Amino acid sequence: MPSSNDDSLVVSSDRLHPANLIPELCRSFYNLGWVTGTGGGICIRLGDKVFIAPSGVQKERIEPAHIFVLPYPQPAPSPHTDRVFLRRPALNLKESACTPLFWNSFDLRGAGSCIHTHSQHAVMATLLWEGPVFRISHQVGSDFSVEPARY
Repeated sequence: MPSSNDDSLVVSSDRLHPANLIPELCRSFYNLGWVTGTGGGICIRLGDKVFIAPSGVQKERIEPAHIFVLPYPQPAPSPHTDRVFLRRPALNLKESACTPLFWNSFDLRGAGSCIHTHSQHAVMATLLWEGPVFRISHQVGSDFSVEPARY
């Protein structure tokens, strides 16, 4: 197993590699108004690895070197306590505060990625929609399903 500072996990010339794609998506989402400042989070699961954006970093300033990498699935006792990391950034950053939500989307829904947003438009859409799933298409990805937040 790689050490927890294995930068090879986030260095790739492939623009679709999760460590390159997450910062690009964060910049795009910020410019579209889908995420604000440090609010929300994003992750991508690729095979047996999960790539997670840091918490507390402006979305438009995230870089591949800021990305956390965790094994999937997490070893016992729980993915919500004492998480195992394959890679942590050299900077003193924390993984997204949304990590437990991300893990539930993987374990309960088989998701390949997850975006947690605080965008006023996204929140309003989920509050107005009365069905169990809000489905949109023709966005950055090919098809999104969103379980509406219920407050």
